[in-house]
Amino acid sequence: MNPIKNIQIAKKILHFKTPFKIAYEEVDSCEIIFIKIIDKNDLSGVGSASIDTEVTGETVQAVFEELNKKLTPDFFEFPINEWYKYHEKIQKTFEKMPSAQSAVEEAVLNLWEKITKIPLKDFFGNSRNECDTMITIPIGNEKETIEDIKNRLNEGFKIIKLKCGLNIEEDISRIKTAQKIIPETHKIVLDANQGYSLTDAEKLLSKLANTHVDIIEQPIDAKDMENLKHLHKTSKIPIVADESVVSPRDACNILLNDYAAGVNIKLMKCGGPINFLQIFLLAKNLNKIMMIGCMYESNTSITMGTNLALGLPLDYVDLDSGHLDFPDDPAIGGAQVHNGKITLNKPLDLNL
Repeated sequence: MNPIKNIQIAKKILHFKTPFKIAYEEVDSCEIIFIKIIDKNDLSGVGSASIDTEVTGETVQAVFEELNKKLTPDFFEFPINEWYKYHEKIQKTFEKMPSAQSAVEEAVLNLWEKITKIPLKDFFGNSRNECDTMITIPIGNEKETIEDIKNRLNEGFKIIKLKCGLNIEEDISRIKTAQKIIPETHKIVLDANQGYSLTDAEKLLSKLANTHVDIIEQPIDAKDMENLKHLHKTSKIPIVADESVVSPRDACNILLNDYAAGVNIKLMKCGGPINFLQIFLLAKNLNKIMMIGCMYESNTSITMGTNLALGLPLDYVDLDSGHLDFPDDPAIGGAQVHNGKITLNKPLDLNL
């Protein structure tokens, strides 16, 4: 018997508390797709898709249409506890749409959690009950950057991520100024979002080589794999691939062929939590840096990321979207950030 009696799929525009600027865009809102599946006992499972066309090639409208076309009650032909069958079916049905894959798998696993009463954090490994999450400082002038950092330090964040990649000289100056006020006990992460040429990336890495920087994400173009490997081999600062990783196959290629010191895996790029688990296990076996990141996301998918971050011994956690970004997020409960640490609050639901 079909376990699902009703499915809700909705698009919503969520608004940032303040505009957010990175190397390739500045945004003040984003459109997110929400899914809610409801079983015969009125238990619900929820998921959300955040689309970054620049990175994955998907569009919001295409994902929305595909979900409405294919995610019907008939899709749910197995009991929900047969989650791996659903994983395989989701990967095939929504091929080349990783955000859709993730959203549907989130909903299935979230419903499975409610049916079995087994917390997903425990299912994934129960590594910890809370952990530090990065907080991202967008690109701005030095005064804005310092003010933002001071506010975040006062809020208790101990991992500061500085966006960069627009202007090499300004970036070096901003970063060095930031280093003066960020305690040595804290971590500094740089994220260039592909913004530098090879020459500029080498210059930045050289200037900052013996300073307080823990890692840098994606300094150059995502497709320039050989130069990414060159930077990895020559830089004292570990290079973590981000936009170069748009699928589990990409992650395997980068990890197995030593193109970078590690990978930043986002559910919206890798196609969901089960693919994330597979990449984690490979990275762990190769002693590579494993980081979970996020796009501009609802607390719905941030909560799934938090279950993975608390379940697994990840090296870096960057889950600073959700309720930190969007005051009009329809997600209820789920992940919560306090004093720089992310944990799980009340059960997750959606007010659609």
